[in-house]
Amino acid sequence: MKILITGYRGFIGQHLKHELESAGHRVVGVDFLTDPTDDLRLPGVAQRVVDANLPDCVVHLAAKVGRLFGEDNPQETIMDNAGMTAAVAQAAASVRARMVYASTSEVYGDNGEREADELEGPFRLPHNIYGLSKYWGEAVCRLYAPRDLAILRFSMPYGPGLPAGRGRAAIINMLWQAKRRETMPVHIGAERSWCWIGDTVRAARLVVENWGAGAYNVGRDDAAVPMQRVAEMACDLTGASHSLIKLVNAPPNQTVVKRLSTKRIRELGWRPEVDLQEGMERTLEWVNTLGDDGLPSQ
Repeated sequence: MKILITGYRGFIGQHLKHELESAGHRVVGVDFLTDPTDDLRLPGVAQRVVDANLPDCVVHLAAKVGRLFGEDNPQETIMDNAGMTAAVAQAAASVRARMVYASTSEVYGDNGEREADELEGPFRLPHNIYGLSKYWGEAVCRLYAPRDLAILRFSMPYGPGLPAGRGRAAIINMLWQAKRRETMPVHIGAERSWCWIGDTVRAARLVVENWGAGAYNVGRDDAAVPMQRVAEMACDLTGASHSLIKLVNAPPNQTVVKRLSTKRIRELGWRPEVDLQEGMERTLEWVNTLGDDGLPSQ
């Protein structure tokens, strides 16, 4: 299958491109970080890129990611995550390419202890602009590219490839902070089921290959762990004291507990293979390569 991945230089994109190529697919990546003229937000660019490659499937990962980054510039976030998606979906549909859209579990909003089932859809509106913009992105995909549309609602992927710092993944930051013996803020009562990036992209590949339509939660529902425990594991792996951990109240627009159903992705034969301990050990190897600015030093 010929697959076009937008945003292929991002965290998930790098790993997914390798996963798909390893499975024998022909993968073309587009990212404005590689070529500024491939900025899909600009008029006509999405159509030009799709026409030049004529893919069987477009996996649309390009986006502004994260709650904090989303709030920095709400208008830009809406443009990146809904406006750009509309252009990509229209272009994909024009060549009859299937659309696979990368969404997020943030579209569910805060449902407390209730499990979010993708077959029922979001229960409450998202409570931050990032989640809302991705929810709108799902809607424009349904409008412009509904044929065999798949929506991947990623939840808590982690692993090598991310920098450390403001707005970045908690596991990366906790390992970074513990290594540097810095204070580690942890939201009181926060709990997550983290999913190793290799398991995450394998799930995405199964959806692409099986032509499964509809929404899929892509993450874990079998490994919930308090974030305080994750912080303790980061300390243990780096030889730091647990006294670095500082419990703080979560901000108003932060989901404290996430409960997701993974029934649909498991029906495709997916099972997670890497547990949190092993995954954090591997991630620490990556964190050890980061420079003082939290960016890769190589």
